[in-house]
Amino acid sequence: MPRLAPHVPLAEQVAEQLRQRIADGEFEVGSRLPTEHQLTEELGVSRNSVREALRSLVHAGLLRAKAGYGTVVVATSDLAPALARRIEREAASDTAEVRLILEREAARLAARRATVQQRRALSAALDARAQAADGPAYVAADMRFHEVLMDASGNELLAELYRGIGGNEDALLDLDDPALDLEATVRALAPIDDAHRELVDAVLAGDPEAASAAAERLVRLANERTGVTLRDDHDHTDGPARA
Repeated sequence: MPRLAPHVPLAEQVAEQLRQRIADGEFEVGSRLPTEHQLTEELGVSRNSVREALRSLVHAGLLRAKAGYGTVVVATSDLAPALARRIEREAASDTAEVRLILEREAARLAARRATVQQRRALSAALDARAQAADGPAYVAADMRFHEVLMDASGNELLAELYRGIGGNEDALLDLDDPALDLEATVRALAPIDDAHRELVDAVLAGDPEAASAAAERLVRLANERTGVTLRDDHDHTDGPARA
């Protein structure tokens, strides 16, 4: 590991190096960073410099500090955090519409590009959804499913945009409860689960149009369940276009 350069504040150098290592995939989203002590030893800087660097990356939205666990990567660039801040000011229907566009395109691309390993991972993620024993496990499995789908699209920017709008977290908030009667809830979720299976079948079959259609169906169903109505393509408020 190269040592840090002089004439630049050490905390800024540490932050920039960690930012680059995250962008390069050394520390993936969801992974835990080395401890402050380990980073101090590795980089040859003071613990205060490391702490200040980590604090700046937490503020930027790339990292999140979890009490008793450590510091976790939550984004690979400033793009997702910046989008997340913008999303807070947008209408739920507009955010859901962007999610629909991203899911639909990710599914279409995955059907064309997914590697054998990615197809297996998508099938495994689907199985994990079906095997979830409680609400939080179902939520985690569903979020993982959509992360795998984004990765299978082969487009890293698309995946980053998806994380930036919060993925499918809003549609799962009411399910993230250990006391949830999952068996009864799953019956109500059956149409959404069916759409997930149809999506996987289409990706495995290499059928982009069927995959895109299944993705649209599942996103619309998920939003309808939470009371968010997506506009149809022909919906306009300004009346018909004039020649």
